[in-house]
Amino acid sequence: MLLHWEDDEASAYWSQRWTLPITLDIQAQYDGRDHLLTASTWSKHIRQQNFPTYCFDALHRGLLPTPTNIIRCFQQDCYLEALVLIVAWGSMTRTKGKIYIQPNEVIEHALRSSVVMTRHYGTVQHAWNILANRLGWSAVITSKVLHFLARSLGDEDNPPVPIDNKVILEQVWPRFQSAIRAMRRTSDKPPPEPWNDTKTSWQAYNRYMTAMRYWSQAKGWTTTQFENTVFKEYYPTP
Repeated sequence: MLLHWEDDEASAYWSQRWTLPITLDIQAQYDGRDHLLTASTWSKHIRQQNFPTYCFDALHRGLLPTPTNIIRCFQQDCYLEALVLIVAWGSMTRTKGKIYIQPNEVIEHALRSSVVMTRHYGTVQHAWNILANRLGWSAVITSKVLHFLARSLGDEDNPPVPIDNKVILEQVWPRFQSAIRAMRRTSDKPPPEPWNDTKTSWQAYNRYMTAMRYWSQAKGWTTTQFENTVFKEYYPTP
């Protein structure tokens, strides 16, 4: 499965004129092994009695939020279990109160609907609107969920990738803006609008993904490989 994306015109124009500098080789995705979870603490966030056996580490000490385990949960219709692992993988346990706003059955139905809509339409736009609007989720958790959801459906080439504050919005976006200001002439297209907004809109995220898709294509990488490497390259050091 290869997802369909609609370019944001201004983002496509400028991301072809300027490519985010990358000095590192392809970096592996974070494997989640530093974020083991105690299953009993998180059992209230699933509807089954127990988590699947494959969600645990080899010694059965706790839940292991690896990308492989997350994707397997989605593929086996364990949507709430996948969400728990994503929250841990994305270091979002401290903000889980902003994720578990709705009852479990509402969240599960939204995730199931997101899978169905993505498979049917070949785009994550409908799923984005479900999660951001129906569940009131932020762009950060929505993008992380959709990343693994799309990969569970077989898209390893151009899946949506996470957007975060510390690297993407505070490091990469300002560099893109600065480069555009330095290059722009009166005959050029206007610069793109920001990658985030107060409405958690699809349009804002799609602007981000337009740039990430063009930049990853320029490297001959998948969007996952590019985002992994960008995160390592631009993660701020003390």
